[in-house]
Amino acid sequence: MRSCHPSALPLLCLVQGCERFAFYAMLPLFVLYLHHRHGFTEPTALLILGIFNALSYVSGLPGGLLTDRQLGPTSALLAGTALLTFGYGALAIDRGPFLGPALVLLVLGHGLFRPSIAALLSSLEPPVASRHDRNFLWLHLACNLAGVAGPLCGGVVSTGHRWSELFRLATIAMLVGTLVLSATSQQIFPKGQIQRISSPSRETSIDTATRWRAVILLCSLAVVFWLTALQAGGSLVVFAEFYTWRRIVFFGAPIAIGPTHFASLHALLVLVMLPLFIRGSGWLRRRRIAPSTPVKMVWGYVATAAAFVLLATAGLCGGDTRSVSPAWLTGCYLLLSVAELLLGPLGMSLVTQIAPPNRIGHAVGLWFTAAGIGNVAAGGLGLLWGYWPNHRYFALLAIVSLGAAAVLLARLRQLEAVNEAPASR
Repeated sequence: MRSCHPSALPLLCLVQGCERFAFYAMLPLFVLYLHHRHGFTEPTALLILGIFNALSYVSGLPGGLLTDRQLGPTSALLAGTALLTFGYGALAIDRGPFLGPALVLLVLGHGLFRPSIAALLSSLEPPVASRHDRNFLWLHLACNLAGVAGPLCGGVVSTGHRWSELFRLATIAMLVGTLVLSATSQQIFPKGQIQRISSPSRETSIDTATRWRAVILLCSLAVVFWLTALQAGGSLVVFAEFYTWRRIVFFGAPIAIGPTHFASLHALLVLVMLPLFIRGSGWLRRRRIAPSTPVKMVWGYVATAAAFVLLATAGLCGGDTRSVSPAWLTGCYLLLSVAELLLGPLGMSLVTQIAPPNRIGHAVGLWFTAAGIGNVAAGGLGLLWGYWPNHRYFALLAIVSLGAAAVLLARLRQLEAVNEAPASR
């Protein structure tokens, strides 16, 4: 049984937080930056952002292969953070010729960063599912904290279209993560230990082909997770804007509400639930009644379906043509926050556990490729908005989510068998 350096998990959470802070500081303002600074039309700017996001996810597949076969997770993570730092630095120069190279650097940086940090995280503990899940949940907490702080700080420094200040902030955040990782990685992740972790020391009871089939199944279903999760930035925004009351009375005082309030509510719910979820999982585990990770994921897809059933019902109760109570959308976000915890970090945790030895980066790359496909699918499905009544649009999302739950439930025993089989990482 292996043990990890006590600072390993906090270090990875810090580095992940720096990366997410930089990304989320830039993301909400990037379309405006392309429009006002470089003269792109708004549709073109949105297209560029969509292509950039998709490539940033899909690049995880070659990045994962490179991590497994050539660089190793520590070197790949260092290279990824360095490329991201240079990418944001190129944007901070704020010159037209640097825009294209900067975006290429960012895509390459994300391609190395995402699979390598997941591979390192999976190497921290003995192959026990509950410990893997806990580590990925803590990493998800770091992502959400950065997701709250990044846009707020980015909005402050970029006031008055000070774009170079915005990207300088992102560069500084990534530089902090890169320098801290460079200074401590050799002590916390010794090269020999990582190589030993990544090499199989005994035969596994599940063959490689079976493991890959399980990984591909999870990544295929992850397209549904990303498709539904991305509705928070699409159909749910439109529903909040045009089909939800814009004012409520709280203790006799009228309060204006809008899409941004619901988005903030979603982030707040995740932040509040995550520590409670970790503590609750530990309580169940100590009493030996904790469900397996695949079972939790089944419930995640069920919670997603329930969220959209709620909005489909809202549509039938008047939300197809007029505004309805914000309680409908609040309940939807509550269920989607539960689903996010059960499907996002736990899904990636399970992928790293069932991946064949020496192929964790490749498997994580497939997971993020599914995210890229989910982005495209969300955009394509959005074309139906306005042509279908709201209740039919949300009902389709509910049916797709229930279908994913049914497929996962049908393969539950096989996934649990692969997850419980001994495999040295």
